[in-house]
Amino acid sequence: MKFNKIALAVIAAVAAPVAAQAGVTVSPLLLGYHYTDSAEDAQRKLFGVDEKNGESLDSGLWTGAALGLELTPSTQFQVEYGVANTDTTVVVNDREVSGAEADAKQQTISGNFLIGTEQFTGYNPATKFKPYVLVGAGQSKIKIEDKASGQELDESKDTIGNIGLGARYLVNDALALRGEVRGIHNFDNDWWEGLALAGLEVTLGGRLAPVVPVAPVQEPVAPVKPAAVVVEDRIVDTDRDGVPDHLDACPGTEANTVVDARGCPVQVNLVEELRQELRVFFDYDKSAIKPQYREEVAKVAAQMREFPNATAVIEGHASRESARSNARYNQRLSEARANAVKSMLTNEFGVAPTRLNAVGYGFDRPIAPNDTAEGRAMNRRVEAVITGTKTTTVNQTKDMVVQ
Repeated sequence: MKFNKIALAVIAAVAAPVAAQAGVTVSPLLLGYHYTDSAEDAQRKLFGVDEKNGESLDSGLWTGAALGLELTPSTQFQVEYGVANTDTTVVVNDREVSGAEADAKQQTISGNFLIGTEQFTGYNPATKFKPYVLVGAGQSKIKIEDKASGQELDESKDTIGNIGLGARYLVNDALALRGEVRGIHNFDNDWWEGLALAGLEVTLGGRLAPVVPVAPVQEPVAPVKPAAVVVEDRIVDTDRDGVPDHLDACPGTEANTVVDARGCPVQVNLVEELRQELRVFFDYDKSAIKPQYREEVAKVAAQMREFPNATAVIEGHASRESARSNARYNQRLSEARANAVKSMLTNEFGVAPTRLNAVGYGFDRPIAPNDTAEGRAMNRRVEAVITGTKTTTVNQTKDMVVQ
């Protein structure tokens, strides 16, 4: 298990710098059953003489770990390391020899694509059950040692290919349960193995949000200009904008509109500022958003769509339930609450995650005393401040003050 611990340490070291990036997944422990019975004949030929005289690896427990990167909301690429420690079965003249087995260790490292079937059926962020197809390749290393002396008896390094089916169940925005079955083909020695595994997957920085399509902008159609009208040598100004009809390039101007020398409306830019606040309260030791606050989050998302440059700072807080409250645990809890609001804005309402900044403050910033139940309930909260501006071009009117 020494090499397994080293692989876990490497995965943890690689994951640390990218923990703040969305779409990075870590599976710190995968447990499974490694089936090798279908490879017995080929293994006896490799580690012995023929199918009737040689040794083969027993089926048994498999452990592993994986580090992945989401390529789309339903597909990711993973680097995986696994190890199986078992015994061998020795056969002489097609009969098993009792007590002649040796220690066998099989280590694999592979790169696998987990391709979500939603690629073909349509992405649905509300569905927690995410089936996928696994395709990948890597290397397998088998080492056989004598039980008593520890002396190496045989070794093989081979190229392998992986193909399988699996599914993830999204517990929340950060955790998912994973189950999978796969076939492993040894290309160098032409045998098949099987693996059934299960584990927990942790997503760092939030999952990738689906791309929200933007409706195309239609170009305005210019109005048809009527011909100038001259009646009996009299100057006619039908729309009363101060420019005669025969010189008016924009007839039919609305009353009280400022026009230029051509009779066209003078346009000005109006800058509208947005400042909106959101406050969501949570149950004790929970980070799930209660249904009554979903409408408030939806209003924030609608304002952020109306103001394309608007951004939000999402602050998560916790309450000090007692004098011995764990500051580190409450820090993580406050971060989980902030990320829950961020996840709802991105996954359910299509707000780009780059416009949102989620941060947790633990129980360091209470808004009410923590010595009452009502005060602690007020402190278990998320506060968000949304700011932005929007510029609109309008026709200037005579009573409009332009700075």
